[in-house]
Amino acid sequence: MSQPLPLTTTLRGHHRTWQVLHAEGELAPLGRLKAGLPRPGVHRFDPRCFTHEEDVLTELATLGMPRIAPVYRLGPAGTRVHGYIEGAPLSAARPPGTALTDAELGQLTDLFGRMAAVSPATLARVHACPAALRPRTSRDFMRGLVRFTRRRVYAVHRPALHGLFTALRVDPVVLSPTGPLARDAALLTDRPFCLLHGDLHRDNLIVADTDGLLWTIDWELALLGDPLYDVATHLHLMRYPPAQEHALLTHWARAVDERLPGAAAGLTRDLPRYLAYKRVQSVFTDVIRQAHRVAAAPEDQREAALATAGDMVSTALRRAARTLGMGRVPSPKAVEAVYAAFSAAQAPPSAGPAPAVPAATRRGGRAAAWRRGRSHTG
Repeated sequence: MSQPLPLTTTLRGHHRTWQVLHAEGELAPLGRLKAGLPRPGVHRFDPRCFTHEEDVLTELATLGMPRIAPVYRLGPAGTRVHGYIEGAPLSAARPPGTALTDAELGQLTDLFGRMAAVSPATLARVHACPAALRPRTSRDFMRGLVRFTRRRVYAVHRPALHGLFTALRVDPVVLSPTGPLARDAALLTDRPFCLLHGDLHRDNLIVADTDGLLWTIDWELALLGDPLYDVATHLHLMRYPPAQEHALLTHWARAVDERLPGAAAGLTRDLPRYLAYKRVQSVFTDVIRQAHRVAAAPEDQREAALATAGDMVSTALRRAARTLGMGRVPSPKAVEAVYAAFSAAQAPPSAGPAPAVPAATRRGGRAAAWRRGRSHTG
């Protein structure tokens, strides 16, 4: 790189902060570029099979995968940067809950088909998981997901947030080796493994300015595993209208089976099992994320942070209520009250006497927030 690239803007992703740079001089044909910087202290909520996203993108480029960001090595150190896809997230034109066009649906099912054609052996050179620990069956794959959420998500945050989970009546037994998700895993049909994106939602699909086609970004959570998990994750995040969800599944099954025979086996029976896991995973993820966001919010933004926590966590609880065994789901206001009480209990001594999380938010408390008139069934 013969000259510096002027910074044009900074984008904040969950795992990395991206500096968007404008290429000049001899690099001008590359257009704008993205350089990723790790965000320290970011919590992991999903397993990974690859150490660096750039490894995945580079391998996929050699395989001819279309509409993914190119990776360039620049400068004496060979710093890897991404080509910037000029366009807008699909969510801007098609927010969650709205239907995609037939053309967009076709591009997505083509993407799933292309990923089904990428076998684990093809990416063996950049696969970071020790061979002895890699799942061999769909049952082992789902057990591994549940185990990761139990050990690397809940257990890591349990010392600080156990009281919050208790107040919200989230019983971690749902993640146990004998819990409902583990029992679901034991019933899975075996499917051949392939490349999974792991986070395919509307913000990771870019509608290109040039031709309106979809480009797929953010391969940070790419996995090698059961293809049904990827489409379950996609459905969980996309929030299709019911009729289009059915159409997507029909086209998905045809596309993946053409490239990887058996990839859609047991679809009707097993999709609800993966969706149940995704909903439970979202509960644990959202409870933890919102606790950290409320704690980090400045005083003048605390009320808004509490309201956001109430809405997001109540929605996650409602969607997972059946698997969690919750008879009644706390309303957003009830969840907000739980977070407010928990946040006050965590206040430093200099802020004055900090009350314990009150009986109103403790399991079995006679005035528990989830029991108030604002609660509803789900």
